Amino acid sequence: MRYKAIISYDGTKYQGFQSQKNALGIQQVIEKAFRLMTQQEIKIYASGRTDKGVHAIGQVFHFDTEIDIEEKTWIRGLHKRLPLDIRIKSIKKVKDNFHARHSAKSKIYQYKLAKKPSSVFTKNYEVYIENLDIEPIKKALPLLEGTHDFLGFCQYVKDKPTIKTIYSATLKETKSHYIITFHGNSFLKYMVRSMVGTLIQIGLNRKDPNIILEIFDTKDRFLAGKTAESRGLYLVKIHY
Repeated sequence: MRYKAIISYDGTKYQGFQSQKNALGIQQVIEKAFRLMTQQEIKIYASGRTDKGVHAIGQVFHFDTEIDIEEKTWIRGLHKRLPLDIRIKSIKKVKDNFHARHSAKSKIYQYKLAKKPSSVFTKNYEVYIENLDIEPIKKALPLLEGTHDFLGFCQYVKDKPTIKTIYSATLKETKSHYIITFHGNSFLKYMVRSMVGTLIQIGLNRKDPNIILEIFDTKDRFLAGKTAESRGLYLVKIHY
């Protein structure tokens, strides 16, 4: 049987989602919880990796097992064996051809920029930039929408296509934050953080909004802003 799980996690203490030999990844913590609960080795397959310090509200993974129990039993059993910074939102049976990564149609990421300096309780979940002007950022965001070659906005990985589609790039203002939301068909390594880093430079009036178009034209990574810190980034939802 194949199951689909939706999870949320605080990425602060982890070196990213993927299991690693010399560091702690979220995947290995979850697989250990499965092992302790079932006395079996259950491998999980995620919709994609998140980097060190990145958080998730709606990460998805699938796993295969012969164990047939109810959703609430899975969740209760795993929660007893997981740390509080990793929570299971749902576990449901799916068809055998479902794949957390290959079946994904699009993803939503959010980046939280704080309006005032962070406290000890908020520092891991937002980024504060002093003297940030939000108006040029608003002008720049629509330029990121559409189908483009995002080579200038990522760390290149061999054999990974760099042409992606951003369906929407929007900004929402709350009392305490500016929240930038990207909805795209898929994302490259450091792509969201690179886009945000460039937007921050635009908001500090160090770059013109049209630098976005120049980066698309030249594919020059050095024209983009410094990669934004991971602690402000959230994987919000995967669409299937």
